Amino acid sequence: MKKTFWVFVVVFSLLSYLFAFNVGYIELAELEPFVLTESVGSRTSNVNFTVLSKSNSEEVAIVLSGWLFDPGSENSEREVFIQLRGNGESYEKKISLMREGIYYTMNPFILSFRRGYTLVVMGLEVDYDKNRGDDAIELAFEDVSIEVEWHSDVSILLGEVNEGLFTQVSAVLEEPVLLVKGGERPTGGYNIVIDGVYLHEDRTIEVAAKLQTPGSGDFVTQAFTYPHKAIRILGLHSGNYDVSVRMEVLKDGEVIDIYEYSSCFTLYSSKN
Repeated sequence: MKKTFWVFVVVFSLLSYLFAFNVGYIELAELEPFVLTESVGSRTSNVNFTVLSKSNSEEVAIVLSGWLFDPGSENSEREVFIQLRGNGESYEKKISLMREGIYYTMNPFILSFRRGYTLVVMGLEVDYDKNRGDDAIELAFEDVSIEVEWHSDVSILLGEVNEGLFTQVSAVLEEPVLLVKGGERPTGGYNIVIDGVYLHEDRTIEVAAKLQTPGSGDFVTQAFTYPHKAIRILGLHSGNYDVSVRMEVLKDGEVIDIYEYSSCFTLYSSKN
């Protein structure tokens, strides 16, 4: 009788735990119609994701995919973990990545869980609640046509434009010009897009950019190209500013790499 009682208690406790921390996992046959707009990682591992649920929802629904770069391994599969932690609880699921050339790829899947837990995929923390905070304001900007020297490096430069010529300076007299350089590329079809420019209370200017690469079936110019984008940042007042640029590299709608750069400048202008 006692044995039966304790078995009942253990089973009841386990079921209570599982229902209290309910996690849904659905593997998708293909990624479409989803477009993964966010990413976290490096050049050796990357997780791409899109949050489907509203920011004020108690439940989180998120689509994820990813890859690992491991050219030295000969194994056809590699096991990684999905982990949720928080509130004294934890969840862990082992999934397999399949080898495709020099990469191990993760099949896309939908994950659902109650908000408030830390999500870690392949050892990378996925910030599904990421936002720019209430202190950030969106700045206006305009495209600038300039002549630039061709260089193979990916970088950012800050300066001024006079008569179509860009000059890199750290002290700017009028509106600053930001030049984002995509480096040397083997073909045409590469394009840099600025998604937004945001000013924080600490005078940090955050720039969100994308380097769009040619699609798998695109016909492109067979020559080296040097994509770049120059914008004039408007609405700033005199003072010192830090600049942070995050550029995602996209191929067929998925983030395959990320570049992050920072700089600073001083603005002298007639604005108050």
